[in-house]
Amino acid sequence: MNFTSLIVLLTIIFFYSWQASRDVKLENSTVWEHFKPSFQQYSGFRELLLFVVFLLLYKLSRGLAIGDEATAFANAQKVIEWEHQMGILYELPTQQYFLDKVSVVKIINWIYIKLHIPTTIIFFVWLFYKKRKHYLFIRNGFLVANVITLFFFVGFPCAPPRMINEIVGNPYAAFGGEVLNNLNNLGILLGDGFIDTLNHISGINLYKGINSKLFNQFAAMPSMHFGNSLLIALGVYLYAKKNLVKTLIWIYPMFVLLVIVMTGNHFFLDAVLGGIIVLFPYAMMILLERFFPQWRYKFRGSESFLKINKDQK
Repeated sequence: MNFTSLIVLLTIIFFYSWQASRDVKLENSTVWEHFKPSFQQYSGFRELLLFVVFLLLYKLSRGLAIGDEATAFANAQKVIEWEHQMGILYELPTQQYFLDKVSVVKIINWIYIKLHIPTTIIFFVWLFYKKRKHYLFIRNGFLVANVITLFFFVGFPCAPPRMINEIVGNPYAAFGGEVLNNLNNLGILLGDGFIDTLNHISGINLYKGINSKLFNQFAAMPSMHFGNSLLIALGVYLYAKKNLVKTLIWIYPMFVLLVIVMTGNHFFLDAVLGGIIVLFPYAMMILLERFFPQWRYKFRGSESFLKINKDQK
């Protein structure tokens, strides 16, 4: 969890605590009571601790899942070839359109690094306090989806587009140049390749220092930046009350798609797979509930957990 995420989380807790002090109808308790040290089932503290532990283990496991360079770049070449065959290989012109808009690129770089976790935190805190009936179901699917991604990181390590170049400062330039040469021989022309906008425009080096420990260099496929943004949009669309909010929320995953492509961190197919993976656990849970009705409480919680205020839907 980065510093920005921590500040966002503390701000949300403060806001809900202040709100609860004015309106005690929220489950007949204050928000702070939810977050005081308690390991009782479904307590806010326990849920918060679960997400923190999961995030730490997820970061650690991503690091352990790093594949070898040759395999990662060979897989990246495969993705490019697949997109070329499908007619959706537009990552490079998308990035190049923004490269001369340096101020915009810096903002988008900051958004890529800083806002992914905070927006996810906001979404789940909103579910926990305002849409409790749906919280556990969404939380379970989210955790399962992100665990599934680890198997892809192990079985299909994939270099991101930002490494497909021969630019000085790219420690994998030799591999990137080889991919460009192979693609040229296949008639797929990418010129000098992609730019690592984080490094060359914002000075954020993911190859050295603490950043190299936090990011799996070869985890382009799938993109959970996009997958989680799609889950947030779908959740808000299904459970928010205002139609305007339901409509505008779809801007978020589309913007995230632009961000991950423009920064050279993901291919379009990475986003497609991320979206499929994040939705897959919910389809499976719904299907299993039909064949095993008793599992419903495993997925959605006990009756006491599902008991909500009359104004929640």
